Amino acid sequence: MIVSKNFAKDYTGIDTLIRIDGYYYRENISESKSLSPFILSKNSEIQAFFFIFKSHEDIKQYISSQSKPFYGNYVLMGDTIKIRWAEKYDLGSYRIFSEQYVIVNDTTLKKIWFLCETCDNPDGRKIDSTRNEIYKFFKFP
Repeated sequence: MIVSKNFAKDYTGIDTLIRIDGYYYRENISESKSLSPFILSKNSEIQAFFFIFKSHEDIKQYISSQSKPFYGNYVLMGDTIKIRWAEKYDLGSYRIFSEQYVIVNDTTLKKIWFLCETCDNPDGRKIDSTRNEIYKFFKFP
């Protein structure tokens, strides 16, 4: 995949700034308290989930069933995590996303930016936004 091809998978030091022995999630209040999780590794990989989950138990079961867990990479720049990941869109094609998070503390991240690099609005602009969404840590397993 374009996102992870030729990325170094070196130790980033992220585990000295935040917890990575679990996943980060956001409660989607508008979707009946559903959860949107992702996992960061200490070597610049990320697993972003393309599903909305109703409980932490559902997330744990899904994570346990995955054979190839990481779908993107991140770069750590000071207190900012810059992420690129891919979502399978159609046969042989992917949507590429970029996100940025600011580290609030060792168990809280704040999403400050989101861009779908391969998605176009009807007027031809890429889909982007500033989110300011809070993601909390959940220890797993």
